[in-house]
Amino acid sequence: MPITPAAFVNSRRLAFHVCGAINFESIRRKRTLRSASEILEGTAHQHLLQGKRSQTQTVDVSGNPVQIRDHKPLILANIELLDSCSLNDFINELNSRVFLWAGTEAGPCTSGKNHIRKYQDEGDVFIFRTPTRRLLELNSVENLEITFCNSGSARQNAGIRAKRGRSTFMALENATQRPGDVVEITFRRSALLPAETEYAKELTGPWLPIATDA
Repeated sequence: MPITPAAFVNSRRLAFHVCGAINFESIRRKRTLRSASEILEGTAHQHLLQGKRSQTQTVDVSGNPVQIRDHKPLILANIELLDSCSLNDFINELNSRVFLWAGTEAGPCTSGKNHIRKYQDEGDVFIFRTPTRRLLELNSVENLEITFCNSGSARQNAGIRAKRGRSTFMALENATQRPGDVVEITFRRSALLPAETEYAKELTGPWLPIATDA
């Protein structure tokens, strides 16, 4: 049944985003998340938007280093593509969005916790957490789409491939499950982070305010 905005923000009260040390300062200073497409289109690195990225890369954009994550967890053999979608079409959907993990005061959903652990094994990460209600007020619920899976990763379950396609991303009114089952919060192109956003290097904190006097 459809999920109302009120039910959603009451169930998924906090949203979490994870980045590496390279991207942290820009996100903190600008209080903005930008998609890969928003960052790379029109630059010398636009080719990184074409097809599956086999490795994470750090590139120079307007004189600043930016880390662009790989698509390693997206394994074609584990995917059943829907909506007449090719793998490249689906990767374009991923490139065009910013992603936050849905969660509560106890932390992000299980997929989000797994994601954080994976990247912590590779080096320092920074975790942003923000009130979902304020996030939607800043970026409009009309621009929100949610998922009930980790869209950028695909595993088979008892031999059944993970379904991925344009319909993986849905508006609240088209939701097929409960608000507590939401895994990802997504916006196209970019999303503003509220002043109430905090950051930490561990889910256990300490949590520090993103807003500064500078």
